[in-house]
Amino acid sequence: MNPHLAKNEVYGKTRSLLLVFLAYVLALVAAVATYPFVDHLSPFWSALAMDVSATVVIWAVGANVRNASLYDPYWSVIPPAFVAFWWAGTGYDLAPGKVMMAIVVVYWAVRLTSNWARDWPGLHHEDWRYQEMRENSGKMYQFSNLFGICLFPTALVFLGMLPMWPVLTGGGSSNLIIDIVAFVIGMGAVTIQLFSDGQMRNFRFKKQENMTNQAFYTDGLWAWSRHPNYFGEVAMWFSLWVFAMSAGFEHYWTGIGWIAMLALFLFVSCPWMDRRSAAKRPGYAEHIKTSNLFFMTPPRKAKG
Repeated sequence: MNPHLAKNEVYGKTRSLLLVFLAYVLALVAAVATYPFVDHLSPFWSALAMDVSATVVIWAVGANVRNASLYDPYWSVIPPAFVAFWWAGTGYDLAPGKVMMAIVVVYWAVRLTSNWARDWPGLHHEDWRYQEMRENSGKMYQFSNLFGICLFPTALVFLGMLPMWPVLTGGGSSNLIIDIVAFVIGMGAVTIQLFSDGQMRNFRFKKQENMTNQAFYTDGLWAWSRHPNYFGEVAMWFSLWVFAMSAGFEHYWTGIGWIAMLALFLFVSCPWMDRRSAAKRPGYAEHIKTSNLFFMTPPRKAKG
């Protein structure tokens, strides 16, 4: 355990989750308090302003308890809030595209948030990537924390949510067939994440109980991709863009969100995870040569 987290060990998991819950309630209060100052703006920009103010609150609480992982669930709890906020403008009309999009977003949010809550040990644990940033940033860490760990993902998720704007606020009809395609893609993407989470959790349990001597998991969905959970993540954001295309092809520009997500996972997150695994797990470097980084396709055979 890192020295800066030692004092947090007294919280335990239950008290840690309670503190996180209270922090997010405080963030909600901050967002609501921001609204009167931005209600003259369109719901698009007022939502962004409230999003930023809530993010700053989460950053401040995380800095106070010396744990940047307090921000982690923000990624998955904010999209349903945007669904509720933007959809309210049309009186929550039950157009098929809006209903199906909302179901996908809620399914995704419940899976990702519950997965985080189940696996996070408590305030004495911080994501290793944040610890690396702390070591590399030195005295500038809180600046890196605010802009790199908190505001950057908030901006990225906002880009990912852009397709929700024309779908949830529009009054026009959408193409039911395209809506169904988007719904199938979105539900399938989250289900891939759900199963890959379960398979990895079962493998870690076997490792903990000495029921396997494998250094890393290469079966199930993880045989088709080294990061099937990340693939499912990007596919979910892609499905939102398909919903926007159903509402009108003039909304093509909202695709910048899932493209940004793809770039993040393909060129930053996946390689970062692979470098760490190759350094810590014997045989992983060789596994990289015979497996797919991101996209899910049949396992490749080793060359030569």
